[in-house]
Amino acid sequence: MKRFVSALALLAALIAPSVASAAGKTLVVATSLWPPMTMVDEEKNVIGYEMDVITAAAKAAGYDVKLVNTSWDGIFSLLESGNCDIIASCVTITDARKKNYLFSDPFYSFKQACVVPKDSNVTGMDDLKGKRVGAQIGTTGHIVLQKALPADNIAAYDDVGLAFEDLKVGRIDAVMCDDPVAAYYANRKEGYTDLMKLAFITSEGEDAGFVFRKQDEQLKNDINKGLAAIRADGTEKAIREKWMGTAE
Repeated sequence: MKRFVSALALLAALIAPSVASAAGKTLVVATSLWPPMTMVDEEKNVIGYEMDVITAAAKAAGYDVKLVNTSWDGIFSLLESGNCDIIASCVTITDARKKNYLFSDPFYSFKQACVVPKDSNVTGMDDLKGKRVGAQIGTTGHIVLQKALPADNIAAYDDVGLAFEDLKVGRIDAVMCDDPVAAYYANRKEGYTDLMKLAFITSEGEDAGFVFRKQDEQLKNDINKGLAAIRADGTEKAIREKWMGTAE
């Protein structure tokens, strides 16, 4: 899960004030890029797994959404200032964060996954000993590797995509990252799926939820009802298959 990222220029100037309180229907949802959860297509539209989930859940609850891409380092300030109504950006639910914000029910339980070349014999963490393994610096995947491997065996990257590029050309032996990112590269991303496979997924996970201001209890409840609805009717399963190639 994203924990620390390099500072980026805040794009607040591009964000219109929330209209949820005025119209009662359109919610401004702030996110930051984290494929396949959030991406930007060739037309600069915000897309991705998490974007489809929040859009579908909001629609089921009677809301429209406006998706806005901004920087992770300023995203909570955006919510606090009222310039967005919801954060949908792979935010881990923690006791510390719950002191200041409301969280929806979890929309995803992130685990760490290892991606290797198709011909690799890696099937577990012990098999990574003596190998060069990449991860995005400051993420849970990086922390997991630091606990399991010597520093010389870990390649730290500013962006997980750079780690996968090095894996593709053979500079490293494996990549450790959040399981949806791993599934996207192994199962869905063109130019990578024929070369890579998921080696294993860790058993321990951490839940991510959508974030609301403390005073927006009703909105949180509405989105929770929407989440329950899209799980019941199969929409959430279809979204996962679309972006990750798996319903599990």
